[in-house]
Amino acid sequence: MRQMQTRAYDIRAATTPLTLEGVAVVFNEPARIGEYTEVIARSALDGVDLADIALLTNHDGASIPLARSPKTLTLTVTERGLEMRAELPDTEQGRAVYEAVRRGDLSQMSFAFDIGEQEFDEVTKTRTIIAIRKVYEISIVNFAAYTQTAVQARGSHENTLTRPGAEATQEVTTVERFNPIESAVFDHTGKGVTNHDPLAAPEYRTAFYKTLLGQTLTEAETRAYNAARAERRADAFNTLTNSAAIVPTHTLNEIIAGLHPQGGLWNEVRHFNVPSNLAVPVGTPADPAEWHIEGMPVDRVSLTTTNVTFTGFELIKIISLSAAAKRMTISAFENYITQELRASIMVAIDAAIVNGTGSGQPQGLLSGITWDTDNSLAVTTNLVDGILGTIALLPAGYANGAKFAMANATLFSSVYPTKTAAGDLVFTQDAQNGSVRRLFGFEIVIDDHIPVGTILFGNFRYYGINMPEGIAIESSRESGFTSGLIDYRALCIADAKPIVPAAFVKLTV
Repeated sequence: MRQMQTRAYDIRAATTPLTLEGVAVVFNEPARIGEYTEVIARSALDGVDLADIALLTNHDGASIPLARSPKTLTLTVTERGLEMRAELPDTEQGRAVYEAVRRGDLSQMSFAFDIGEQEFDEVTKTRTIIAIRKVYEISIVNFAAYTQTAVQARGSHENTLTRPGAEATQEVTTVERFNPIESAVFDHTGKGVTNHDPLAAPEYRTAFYKTLLGQTLTEAETRAYNAARAERRADAFNTLTNSAAIVPTHTLNEIIAGLHPQGGLWNEVRHFNVPSNLAVPVGTPADPAEWHIEGMPVDRVSLTTTNVTFTGFELIKIISLSAAAKRMTISAFENYITQELRASIMVAIDAAIVNGTGSGQPQGLLSGITWDTDNSLAVTTNLVDGILGTIALLPAGYANGAKFAMANATLFSSVYPTKTAAGDLVFTQDAQNGSVRRLFGFEIVIDDHIPVGTILFGNFRYYGINMPEGIAIESSRESGFTSGLIDYRALCIADAKPIVPAAFVKLTV
C-alpha cells in the first residue's frame, strides 16, 4: 500500500501548469464493440478541420470546456492517431480534472464525430471507418471501449505523474451522438460508452420505419430489428399488437434536441435513465470543509444523500395517417414522427415538471412540495422586498446554481419594470450573453407552464425526470378499414418529481 505523504496543498491555485497529453484516436487498431469489430483507418482524419474543438468531461456540452483548439488545445494527426495537448484552466474544475488524471481516477477518452465514409465486412463483422466528416469534441470520460490510447498529466518539468504501478495505456471510444435522456454516447455500431445499445444501429433505424410503413426489410435490417426487440423489451409497455418497437436512438436524440431551443425547465432539471421503482441516491450539499492542520488526523465525513424512487406512468399519443403514408420516404416519415412526438409526449412531460398532480402522472413542483411560511412568500406591493425575502429563504447549500423561473408574462408585467429604492432596475441582461436575463445576479428561466404571478427560485437540479425505456410505437390498420387510415400509437414510460423539496422556494406576486 502506498504511504500517504503529509503536505500542504492549496486548492485555490495550481502551483504548476495544468497540462494533459494523450492520444484521443488510434489508427489501425481493432476494437471489439459488442458483436462487431471496429477499425479507424489512417486516412480517417485527412483534411478534417481540427479548429474549434473543445475538450470536455463525459461529453457534457453544458459545462465550461477545459480547453479549445487551437489556443489552449493542440491537436496533431500522427501515424499513431490524433494526439492532443491541453492547457487546463486554473479553476476548481480544471484542478479537479488534472488531479483525477494524475491519480489515475480518470484515465479514458472519447470523441464525438460524424462518419463520412465506412466499409463493412459481413463475414468478419468488421466496420472500417475510412473518413470522418467532422469532429465535434473530445472528452475525458469515466468509461470507454478502446484500449490503445493514453492520457497523462504533466508537471512543471514534463515528468509523467501517474500512480505507482499504473499502466500508461488508456481508452478511447468513437461516438456519433450524445443521448441526453440516457446520458450515454453511441456510435454507429450501437455501442455506448457504458452499454451496448442496439437501438443506435443504422440497420435498426431503417427497419423501425420500414416496419411502421409496411415495407419489406432486408436481411441485415431483420436481424437488427429482432435483436433490438429482444434486448430492449418492447413488451415492457402495455402494447396492443405484436408490432411495437422502441424509437431508434437517433430519433430520440432529435426529439430531445428539439426541446432545448425552447428553453424552459426541461433544460434545467436532472434526467435519469434507471429502472422504475429503483431507489436512486442523490447527494445533497454538505457542510463547508474544515481547514486541515498539518500532522493532525482528518475526520471522515459521510456524504448526505436523499433516495428518490421513480415509478412508471404511461403516456400515450395516437397519430392517424392516411394509408398513402406507405409511399413516404423514410426520412420524411421520421421527420413527421419526430415533430409529432416532440409536440405531444415530451411537451406533456415538460408541463408536468410544474403542474403534474402526482396521481397517474408525474409530480410537479407546485403539487409535490408542501408550501408554507418556511419556503414561500406572497407580496402585493413591494416586489423588491419579496424577491430579496425569497432569496433569503433558500438554504445556503442550494444557492450555488440557483435560478429564478417564471412565465414570460410575469417577467415583463411585474419584474421587468421593478426598481430599487435608488431607482435601479432589478432586472438585468448578461453583458456577455444578451439572451441571459438575471435578477439580483441569479439567472432567470422562462417557462410558460408556470402560472402568471408565480415565481419559483431554487436549484432545479434537485428535480428529476426518469425515462427507463424510451418511447415505443406500434401501428394498427384495423380501426381505419373503412376510412383508409393507419393509427400509430406512441407510448412512453416516465416519472418525474422533486428530489429535494428544500431546494426550492416560491414567491406569489
